[in-house]
Amino acid sequence: MTGVDASPLMGYSQPVKVANHSTRKGKVNLRSDSFSLSSAKTYLGRLVEKVSKGETVCIVRGERRFSLQEIPPIDPIPIRPAGYFAHCYSKEEIQELNQLAKASVIRAPADLE
Repeated sequence: MTGVDASPLMGYSQPVKVANHSTRKGKVNLRSDSFSLSSAKTYLGRLVEKVSKGETVCIVRGERRFSLQEIPPIDPIPIRPAGYFAHCYSKEEIQELNQLAKASVIRAPADLE
């Protein structure tokens, strides 16, 4: 009998099965460049280290392939000093734009205020 323990029955009328752990999967080969989604989630930190060293890492989900890559930092948007746009518009253009802005606002009915 394979996989069955014929030792003490401990109150059972039939032999107790012993767990067989020989079917466990081995570790993931981290030297590979392609990983399944489940193994990529497990080893995400290590895969990020590979990418930061310049290596290519592909993540496969079914028939779709995704690339894990480093994105360069985004330059911050500079803060404009006060009066930066002061000479962009004439006074007439500013008045016209302000009138258009006022007309486009939907106001609450007077009885609700």
